[in-house]
Amino acid sequence: MFAFFLQSLISLSLAGVLVFATFTSDFLRGKEQTQKVLIGVFLGVIVISLSMTSVPVGPLPMVMSAISGPLLFAGYLAGPAGILIAGPCAVLYRVAIGDPMPTAGIYMACATPFLGLAGSYLRAAKPWPHIPRRSLVMMLVGYVMLLTVPFFYMTLFSPQPQSLPVTSKVVVIFGLTGTGFILITWRILEFAIRLAEKVNGANELSENLDLAMRVSGMGRFRRNRGDQRPFFDAGMLAMYGLEKSTLPAQEQGLVPISDWESLVFPKDFPKVKAEADRVWRGEQLVGRGEFRVRRPDGALRNIRAVWISDSKNGSIPTRVTGMHMDLTDTREAEKQHRSSLGRLAMVAEELPGIVMELDLTEDKNPSLLYISPKCKEIWGVTDQEFYENPGLIAKMHDPDDIKEFTGLIERCRKTGAPCSHQYKITARDGSTRWLDFHGSFSFEEDGRTLLRAVQLDATKQVEAQRQIQQEREIARRAQKFESIGQLTGGVAHDFNNLLAVILGNLELLRDGEEPENQIKLIDAAIAASLRGADLTRNMLAFARKAPLTPVKLDINDVLREAKNWIGRTLPESVRVETSLLAGLWAVDVDRASLESALLNLTLNARDAMGGRGHLTIETANVRIDEDYIDLRQEELTPGRYVMVAVSDTGPGIAKEILPSIFEPFFTTKPPGVGSGLGLSMTLGFMRQSGGTVQVYSEVGEGTTFKLYFPAAKDQPEPAMRPQSAETASEGAGRRLLLAEDEDDVRNTLVTILERAGYQVTATASGDEAYDTFVANPSFDLLLTDIVMPGELQGTSLAKKLRQKWPELPIVFMSGYASEATVHGNGLRPEDIRLMKPVQRSDLLAAMVKASSQIKES
Repeated sequence: MFAFFLQSLISLSLAGVLVFATFTSDFLRGKEQTQKVLIGVFLGVIVISLSMTSVPVGPLPMVMSAISGPLLFAGYLAGPAGILIAGPCAVLYRVAIGDPMPTAGIYMACATPFLGLAGSYLRAAKPWPHIPRRSLVMMLVGYVMLLTVPFFYMTLFSPQPQSLPVTSKVVVIFGLTGTGFILITWRILEFAIRLAEKVNGANELSENLDLAMRVSGMGRFRRNRGDQRPFFDAGMLAMYGLEKSTLPAQEQGLVPISDWESLVFPKDFPKVKAEADRVWRGEQLVGRGEFRVRRPDGALRNIRAVWISDSKNGSIPTRVTGMHMDLTDTREAEKQHRSSLGRLAMVAEELPGIVMELDLTEDKNPSLLYISPKCKEIWGVTDQEFYENPGLIAKMHDPDDIKEFTGLIERCRKTGAPCSHQYKITARDGSTRWLDFHGSFSFEEDGRTLLRAVQLDATKQVEAQRQIQQEREIARRAQKFESIGQLTGGVAHDFNNLLAVILGNLELLRDGEEPENQIKLIDAAIAASLRGADLTRNMLAFARKAPLTPVKLDINDVLREAKNWIGRTLPESVRVETSLLAGLWAVDVDRASLESALLNLTLNARDAMGGRGHLTIETANVRIDEDYIDLRQEELTPGRYVMVAVSDTGPGIAKEILPSIFEPFFTTKPPGVGSGLGLSMTLGFMRQSGGTVQVYSEVGEGTTFKLYFPAAKDQPEPAMRPQSAETASEGAGRRLLLAEDEDDVRNTLVTILERAGYQVTATASGDEAYDTFVANPSFDLLLTDIVMPGELQGTSLAKKLRQKWPELPIVFMSGYASEATVHGNGLRPEDIRLMKPVQRSDLLAAMVKASSQIKES
């Protein structure tokens, strides 16, 4: 019996060893299903081993063995794999040796693994493969309950029923033995599992430490007293460039001390040698030092060494252990940082101003972190005084500006945007200085809000700017007096001529001219008076004092009507083209003055072109903002404007006379041709209407005058069209070719037009649109952008297509007003041009209008 228990314990211990090996294998780490199958196989082998050491029990045909523990935990640890392997192993072994199991034995061999599987589902907080006590107790109770089945079977249904005392005795023996071996197996397996976890944890910790050592650029060394070949680990070998040693593998970490000493920088070697001598004399047990080495590859490295010595006799060290760290990157970064600080200090010293840093975390209690010493040159206050009393900065700030400045800082703080401001201060000596403030906020991880700023001394610049402004004002006044003199001379000249006519005719009438001549004299005097009235009206227009009667107008309508009389004022050799924007905003303007301005510009263009060339009139909606105004120094209120552009192909205006063209009585025409008041009258009318005139000219190319009218505040309601019915009916069946290079715009246009019933073919360039149309010239109309990539722009595409298909209706789209100012660009007077962004209603209205041209043709 003793041999039975001893052999069973050996087999169960072997099970623990196999389970331990399974959980500590690097190959099996993380492969839970493979581990379960192997555990099932190992426990199945243990079941066979334990079956070999079984002993018979009592008069019954049954044997006692220690297989209950492996069977139970095969189901618990290996799951279904354990059931399929461990149970059959017990039965097959008995069959193999010619000693078949009784029914009760087969039942226990198969039911016990199932009990273990059921117990695995009762696992508490501890994860697999741990076997908590709660699960163990539940499985023990289940094992006892399993024994009741063979008890009743042997008592009542066995072919050779036994007496109740005999059966009870056998069942009790089996129960106690099985429960005992289950507990022993549990302790062995739990110990193996815990030991495997510790070993895995130690291995992982060792790997992490080794990785940390390698990544951090550190290495470990160990040297015994008198040893000329200290041990260097892999990190040390890599640090010193010695990892490619030709020594045998067992001696890879043993480096001759002379080899290491030869790497130490010569200037640092005496210090290192003296330090080592103190250590071996026992004068310094713990220490650190820093030195440089020259690796075999020629690289210079900075090394920090830390060490500790120990001794057996308590005085003289017998061994020194320590670590070396490569600080080269750190020292290089520090060197660069010091260099950067030096450069910044030099810049701050040469800067005509100061650098400062403020902590604004607490709104009511800001603190000054830094201000450069050059502040004394600006405020007359030292940096130390500002540190002691930061409020001096605000006290010396211009009182009229401090509120605006603090408001700017608060707004920039909320948005995180950089801030710039110019203000004046009163220095300690009473002088006034101007500062340019440029700052930005930094929101630190610790919650602090820092304001870093540069304040430049702009006193000289401000004074120079004032001087320039004064000189400009003097020049402006001189120019004004010159203009007034020129204006006075011109008015006097013209009025003297008029008065001479009136006076001469009146004198002839007084002498009693014949009645038939009196009417001619009176008519001449009346004509001279009317010319004087016209001259006066022009002067009032220039002075913005002319009486105007503004009405709400659509300038496109005015231009369509004006095109007729404009054509009559020009010779046939001047070709007139119009490019009128659909959906033009309404304006409030005096119609007669508008037509007069158009007539003046038209006649000037005719005279400039010498009666031959192209005249283009176009309209557009524009938005003017502050940047636009500042760039051109225009006295315009930001907002919406309607632009009318009149362009000619004349010789252009020379740059030197361009600033003078709006001066009254200034003209480049020969004497007796023109009064020189046309452009000045136009400028006066535009300014009185709240707009302005701009001129763009290039010698040899032509001139463009642009009139900007403020859009009316109350725009007329656009005529609503029943889009769902009318546009659909207009577009139904129409084949439309679209040329637009922007993907998003093209997709949107396709969607709108297809919903309106058009059959749309979309292309991304003028070249592609031309090829598409030529390949299938069945399109009813073309919708094209003006500016696109490739050789064919929208206008040149239209021109080329109309050479073969002259009746093709075309609708043009443009992104800005000046795209259609090129003469001979393929636009016809009846063509529609849309200004982007195009509203859906305007687009569909334009397509309906273009479709109507198809019907008319």
